[in-house]
Amino acid sequence: MDPRSQRYVLNFSDGSLPIQVDYPDPRIFRNCSTYGDRVPGLSWNEFSIHHLGQLEYLENPKQVILEAIFDVIDGEEFYPVAYECGPRADKFVARACKPAIDKLFAQKLCLRLSSGATVDISVQFGVAANRSKQISPPLLISQEVSRLMERLEVHSGVRGVLNLSNFGANPRFKNIVVSLANVATLKHVCNSIYHNDEHFSAVNGFIFANNHMKSVDPLKLFGDIEFGLLDLSENKIGSSVRLCRELKRVRAKELKLANNPITKGPKYPNNIKALQGNFSMVDGIPYDKLHKTYTPLNYDIDLESDGIRIDWTNKSKLADFEHSEDWHAFLVPDPMHALTETYLFRLFFLTANQFLSEIYPCYYKFDGKEHIFLVRNCFEQIAYLVHSCNLEIPIPVTMTNVEDPDVCMGPRTIPFYLRMNVSRFKLHHVDPQERITKCIQKCYVAQNQLLKMSDFQANEGLKGLWVHMGSTRILNNILTIISRQFMSNCSEIRLCNNNIFRIDAARVLSRMGSLRALDLGHNWINDLEDIKALGELPLKSLRLHGNPLCRKYGLPNDYIQAVKKIFPQLTTLDGVDLSSKPGQAPQKNFLCDIGAYELVGDVFLSNYLREFEQADMRANRLMKYYTEDSIFTMTCNYVMGRSQSFNAQLFKRISKYTKHSRDIKKWSDYTKATNEFHVGLMEIIGVLMELPSIVHDFLSVQTDVMHYNGQSAVIHVTGLMRDDSPTTHNQAELYLAFTRNFVLKVDKQGLGFGKKACRWKITNDHLSIMNPSRKQLEGAFKVCPLPKDRLMAPASEDSLDAKSHKLILFQQLTGLTSPWCTRIVESAEWDFERATKMFLEMKENREIPELAFI
Repeated sequence: MDPRSQRYVLNFSDGSLPIQVDYPDPRIFRNCSTYGDRVPGLSWNEFSIHHLGQLEYLENPKQVILEAIFDVIDGEEFYPVAYECGPRADKFVARACKPAIDKLFAQKLCLRLSSGATVDISVQFGVAANRSKQISPPLLISQEVSRLMERLEVHSGVRGVLNLSNFGANPRFKNIVVSLANVATLKHVCNSIYHNDEHFSAVNGFIFANNHMKSVDPLKLFGDIEFGLLDLSENKIGSSVRLCRELKRVRAKELKLANNPITKGPKYPNNIKALQGNFSMVDGIPYDKLHKTYTPLNYDIDLESDGIRIDWTNKSKLADFEHSEDWHAFLVPDPMHALTETYLFRLFFLTANQFLSEIYPCYYKFDGKEHIFLVRNCFEQIAYLVHSCNLEIPIPVTMTNVEDPDVCMGPRTIPFYLRMNVSRFKLHHVDPQERITKCIQKCYVAQNQLLKMSDFQANEGLKGLWVHMGSTRILNNILTIISRQFMSNCSEIRLCNNNIFRIDAARVLSRMGSLRALDLGHNWINDLEDIKALGELPLKSLRLHGNPLCRKYGLPNDYIQAVKKIFPQLTTLDGVDLSSKPGQAPQKNFLCDIGAYELVGDVFLSNYLREFEQADMRANRLMKYYTEDSIFTMTCNYVMGRSQSFNAQLFKRISKYTKHSRDIKKWSDYTKATNEFHVGLMEIIGVLMELPSIVHDFLSVQTDVMHYNGQSAVIHVTGLMRDDSPTTHNQAELYLAFTRNFVLKVDKQGLGFGKKACRWKITNDHLSIMNPSRKQLEGAFKVCPLPKDRLMAPASEDSLDAKSHKLILFQQLTGLTSPWCTRIVESAEWDFERATKMFLEMKENREIPELAFI
């Protein structure tokens, strides 16, 4: 039945009066250029877009239709209301839009879509009477703009930013179509901003990103005022002439244009030179350096026609390019964009042969369906990847899906193909050797004779170039450059966080006569044998903390002795003096002072974490750690979109933490920062009681004592925990990564045995919750903790070094002299708990003379 023959009511449940559609005028206009003597008036008119189902293949048919309408009406006011998508026709009503209607009729009620399709429009005038207090799109827009102006944000370091990103998706507009692609709507928004006398003076920037805008002409209303930011990224701005004309009077410190058609054209950025005096930076790059964003993939190379394609059907043709010095393109199909740039190259470098020719990927880009990058002068590697790897990049079983880190993927491969000789090398193109040499020079600190190459890939000078130090050839090349440049002028090299597997370039580094310290922390070194060659160097300080090899040693001294077999001359390992502080545990704890050892044990940290686990017991167990001057804060950066089990239950579980999250970056009113700034014993305990019960994975816990002087300490803790709320025991496991920062101070001294003990209190406690990493999830709760009565291993199994360490701890605990410590601990068969009980009993029975105490 034709719905137009029936009355119906549009009720929006937003406080506005309903619209009663009763079709008093039966005439319908279609395929005509005039509506004769019919007057549109101020009543509601009904529009139908007859697409006949031919747009189903489009990602967003509604958006395509609306953009075609806005192109036709060209800046006239038009606000579709109650837009309804149908299988053969979309329908909506609108009013007070005669100029827009005239332009639609001028096109004979025909729309040509960006997809190439043509659709008809039918219009029926006066389908419902206009009454006061009915829904009013201009009013709703003005109200929402006013609300957002009361909540200005901070973006890219700029305060007072009005965020209108994806403005039409605002929940308040669920019953109307609001699109800044319509210049009239954008003009109305700008007028609402400009005439808001109460808040406009506080506005220091605008975000108009992701609004499908082609024209920004209404922004001239803000001309001759210096703003901090104008973000026009993710729009459809394609005309540089129009953009320069429309922004002629607009000024801001930074303009963002990323992902607009204008930035992908061959004339960019030269085609916006007229704006150089208006903006200091464009997309984070100083205007005078904007040309350095050039890439041949965007300007010179057409991968549809340039070069010779090599895939599994013609691998034999690869031999024709053995001596080529041109650029070759790797193309990795990924239509779902499942891999990020970082993960792609991690897999790529794991696949490449680290002993073959150096390979330096350049000019990476993702074009919406494929990852693309260029290489040259690496035929050995290309041949290996084509013939030995069969044009496939394997994904290890342990790798997880980038978009869903909780899901473990089985063994599979990612196919790729090449286009050889896509472009000749030109003087302004990336030269890896030259870039690397310049970056190394900038890493040198002459006054300290220090070469700081930590996370070398993050160097600004390597933008557009991937340098993988996991390749033995590449690392040897870099170390050769270092040795030639600094010879006797460098005493320390920092190479941490560089994905290094092994180093065998001792001969190269031996040329550096002053080299005494080497930092290899947080790399991928699996065994000491992989750096055995470095034993030839006269190193005094070495850092290996954070490498997989550290996990192979159960006791600190086992680790120390293994390292000293290769580096006998070492005096410092992982930042700890080996001559005076032999008891550190570098694989789990970093201690700036060995005196802090007890704090990461049962004196504070271990006990605190265990007592924190049961929510209903926290009030009794944790009160002893805080004072009335203690401070507690918390942040929760858990991204629920990255969890495989995103649902209402997960949202509810995470909300326990987000409720007290203190993320000041999201606030425009900084006075609200005090709301989650908890001070005092009872207030802190009250908050901690609200957090769910959890279980810590103590195997994952790592500590870093960054400060310790006997009176105060700063402890940084990282690890993994599992939500263990009784109400969630039948739900999926929820793992949370956490960091905890404690600032401790001595509250009272002269306590305990021999009056040598002291009481520590927390002055500042900050808890952060986030998504666990892939590595944390792989090892999550793989080792069950021992029962409490078996936490201390039998004494007979202790090594000599472990026994010595027990004696040191027992002496610090009791204040006894060494002979008395040895006597009691040996009598207890090296059982620490039994020795402590013996000491208490002997002291109570006065069996220990005063001379026994230090």
